[in-house]
Amino acid sequence: MLFIVQFTLLVVAIQHVSGQTCLSNESKDDFDKSRKSLTDVQENIGKVLIKLENDNKKTLDMFKETLNTMGQKIKKLDTDFKVLGKDFRKTKWHKYNGHCYYYSPDKADWFTAERKCRDIGGYVVKIDDKEENSNIAANKANSGNHYWIGLIDLKEGEWRWTYDQSKASFTNWTSGYGAKGTDSNCVLLSGSRTDWFDYICSYSTYYICESNFCF
Repeated sequence: MLFIVQFTLLVVAIQHVSGQTCLSNESKDDFDKSRKSLTDVQENIGKVLIKLENDNKKTLDMFKETLNTMGQKIKKLDTDFKVLGKDFRKTKWHKYNGHCYYYSPDKADWFTAERKCRDIGGYVVKIDDKEENSNIAANKANSGNHYWIGLIDLKEGEWRWTYDQSKASFTNWTSGYGAKGTDSNCVLLSGSRTDWFDYICSYSTYYICESNFCF
């Protein structure tokens, strides 16, 4: 801005001088050349100012578009959470230690159970310790029936939780189970007890879903 003010004053001074008639021919030629150079500079400044205005407008338009997109995404996220909350209340999740658990009323093979748990906002249950295992076993809706849990060994003997692919640090195998071979890759929570056994994944039975969010 200071440069523009100084330049404007210089142009005014040149215009004033150009009105004088006491310049020599040589001085007048130099003066005309200087005036032409200043005129070119003035035109370039005008172009720069127009470009800056256009660039600022583009930046502002991009900013507005970004804010509008973010607003739409936030609105959709809010709607998704409301729907998820309704699903949780409708499916009657059991709360324990900050997590929620859903005991299915229907039967399915292990892979179908995993998909159904994902569909309602959860995953086939991951059991981290003895206390959680006891609580889950005590709240089974269909006592005496086995339930799928989220432990699987697609690589024989390497038991991992499907939720985060972490290796199982806590297990509660029924005596003689946990290494039944390549045909028994999925894990059931015993219907009448708290222990587990590996079995064929195609077996159709109840399942337990877990979610990290409770409503």
